[in-house]
Amino acid sequence: MSTSPPTPPPAGTGTGGVQATGAGTGAGAAHVHTSLPPHSGQAPPPNAKPSVFTRTWAHRGKITFGLFLAYSSANFFYNWRLQKIRDTIPPNTVLHWRITDGSIVETDTDKGYYQKVIRAASGDSPAPVSTLIDIVTAIKHAKDDPRIVGIMANFSSANKTQQGKGLGLAQIQELRTAVQEFKEAKAKALGGEDKVSLIAYTDSFDNQSQYYLASVFDKVYMQPSGSIPLVGLSSTVPFFKTLLGRFGIQVRAEARKEYKSMVSPFTETELPPPQKQNLFDLLKGLNAQVLADIAKSRQRALGSDPIEKLNHLIQVGPFMGSEAKDEGLVDGLVYKRDCGKMIEKQGAFGLAHYMRVKDKEHTNKLAKTGEPSLVVGVVYLIGGIKRGGGDFGANTIVKGIREAANDPVVDAVVLRIDSGGGDVVASDTIGDAIRWCQDEKKKPVIVSFGNTSASGGYFVSTHAKAIVAQPTTVTGSIGVASLRPYFTPEFFKMIGVSVEQFFTGSSDTSFLNDLEGAALTRYKRQIDATYSDFVKRVAEGRKLSIEQVENVAGGRVMNGKEALKAGLIDKLGGLSQAIRLAGDYGLEVHKTAGHLPSNLKVDNIVVKVFPKPKPWLQQLVDSMTGDEAVDMYAKEKIRALMMRVFVGDLNGFLGEMGVGGEEFGVSAGTSGMGQQSLEIEDLRVV
Repeated sequence: MSTSPPTPPPAGTGTGGVQATGAGTGAGAAHVHTSLPPHSGQAPPPNAKPSVFTRTWAHRGKITFGLFLAYSSANFFYNWRLQKIRDTIPPNTVLHWRITDGSIVETDTDKGYYQKVIRAASGDSPAPVSTLIDIVTAIKHAKDDPRIVGIMANFSSANKTQQGKGLGLAQIQELRTAVQEFKEAKAKALGGEDKVSLIAYTDSFDNQSQYYLASVFDKVYMQPSGSIPLVGLSSTVPFFKTLLGRFGIQVRAEARKEYKSMVSPFTETELPPPQKQNLFDLLKGLNAQVLADIAKSRQRALGSDPIEKLNHLIQVGPFMGSEAKDEGLVDGLVYKRDCGKMIEKQGAFGLAHYMRVKDKEHTNKLAKTGEPSLVVGVVYLIGGIKRGGGDFGANTIVKGIREAANDPVVDAVVLRIDSGGGDVVASDTIGDAIRWCQDEKKKPVIVSFGNTSASGGYFVSTHAKAIVAQPTTVTGSIGVASLRPYFTPEFFKMIGVSVEQFFTGSSDTSFLNDLEGAALTRYKRQIDATYSDFVKRVAEGRKLSIEQVENVAGGRVMNGKEALKAGLIDKLGGLSQAIRLAGDYGLEVHKTAGHLPSNLKVDNIVVKVFPKPKPWLQQLVDSMTGDEAVDMYAKEKIRALMMRVFVGDLNGFLGEMGVGGEEFGVSAGTSGMGQQSLEIEDLRVV
C-alpha cells in the first residue's frame, strides 16, 4: 500500500508560523524555517540594494569636496575671465585721471596703505594714491600706446575723501611736461590736435596750483558756481622776537651770511633789506615761470599777449566762473555729466588701472623679447635732514644708498631730495655715503631736486655725478645758521621758578648764561668754520672757484634756472629725466670697463626703490600709530615735554616737539654752542 507525502500548508500558516517540510524519506529528516513579519529596525535581506539616499550619505564628504572644487574652479575661471575683460584696453580709449591733494606723492612711504584700509573699513572710499614717477611713467607709456587717444583729468572736490598734501611747483612742472609730450606725440600720430582729447574738469579750483596743472590740457571746464583763485605767488614770514622778549627769552643768533634768513624771525621784527630783496626776487622768478607756462598752454584763449594779460589778471583775482570764462581762463561752464557726454563715444579707462595693466604688459614684453634693461636704484630724502632712523633719517638714507650700491643688478643710483635742509652732521653723513658709492662701488649717483633742495639739501649733493632740477625748484641757500636761546632771570621770575647751577667746567652749554667774551668768540668761530667748509665743498664738488661760489652763496636762495646759470646744477628736468641720465651714466661705466660693446644702446630702464620696504606687520603698526610703535614711546615723549616746560628749556621743548634744529634751527648741539643748521627759512609759497 503506498502513502503520498503530506502537502505543506501555505507559508505563514500553522501553529506558531512553523512549517515542517519533509526532506527525503529518512526518519527524523526535517528542516525548520521561521518566517516573521517585517517590522521597524529589521535588517534588509542580504541581497537587497541600498537606496540612493543611503549611498549619497555614505559618500557625503567626497561629494561636498567635489562640489566645492567645482564651484571654486568655476568662480576662479569666471573672475579670471572678468579680469581679462577689465584689463583689455579697447581702441580709441580716453584715460580718466582723478586728482586731489594727496593723491600724488613722492614715495610709497607717503601712501598710507593701511590707514586707507582702516578708513575703507569704516565706509570711506579714498581716491587712489600713486607716486609721481608712476604717474609720469604711465603718461609716457600712453604717449606711445595707439589704443589711447586722450586724458580726462577730474580735479573735483567730490574726489576728496581725506586731507592730503598738495603738489609743489616742481612736481606740477614734471606732470605738465609729461602731458605736453603726450599731446604733441598724439597730435602727430592721429593727424592733428583736434583728434586728441585732453580735458580738465572741476567743480571749483581749490588753489592756483590745481589750475596751473589743469591749464596744460586743451580744454578746461568748470562748474558755473566754481571759482579760480589766480592771484600770483606770495609768502608770509612771522616774527617772534617781541613775543620771546615778553617771556624774558633772548636769542643769540649767528648766520653766514647776509642772505641767510632762517634766524631773522627770532632776532628781527622784519627781514633785513638783503633778505627781503632775495625773497622778493625768488617769488618774482617763480611767479614769472608759472605765468609763462600757463600763457604758453592757453595762448589761443588769452589773446595776442597772454603773459601781459595774466600779469594783469593776478592783480584782480580771484575769479568767479563767468569771469573766468570771459577772461579765457576756462573754456566753458558745465557740469561733470556734460563732460562725460563729450567723450561718451570713446572708451574709458582709469589711469590707476592703466598703470597696473601697462606695467604688466611692459614686463611681459621685456621677458619675451629679451631686450636689455638698465636698473636704477632710487633713494628718497624728504623733509628735514636729521640724524637717526625713521622714514627719512640719515641712517635710513645711508642704508638705502648702501643697499643700492651693493645690489649687483643696479647700474646707477638716483637720490631724490625734497628738503629745505637740517642738521650739519646728518647732511655730512649722507654726503659721505654718496662719495663712497661713487668712489668705492663705481656706481654714479645722480641727485634729483624736487620742490625744494636748499642749504643742507644742497650740502648733501655737492659731490654727486650730476644734479637735475626743475626751473621752479627752490635751491641754493649755501650758508649756515645757529640759534641759541638765553633764558633771563625775568623768565624764571615770571613762571615762579628759581634755579641754581653748579659747574665743574665751562658754563657755555647752559642756556641760562649768555655767551660773552671768549665764549662768544669761539661760538662765532665755529659758525665761520662750518660756512667755510660748506663753500669749499661746493667749489670742489662743482668744479668752481671759491670766488665763484661766494658770488652765489651767503645764504642766497634761487630758482632752478638761476642755479643752472650759476653752475650749481647740471640740467633742468624732473625725476624721470634724472633716472634716464643715471641709466646713461651707468651704461657708460660698463662700456668704459669693457663689459659692454661701445655702440650698445639701451632704452629700457627698471627702477628699484631703496631701502627695501619694511615687513607688512611693521608697516601696519607704523601706519596706525604714526611711527610711535609702542605706548611707552608716547609716554616718554609726554614726560620729556613736561620736564622741558618745568625747567623752562624752550630749546629742548621745541626739539621734543619736532621743530628744534629742523624747522627753526633751535637745538642744543653737543659742542655746547648751539647746533649749526643748514636750511632755509620756513618758506611757504602759495
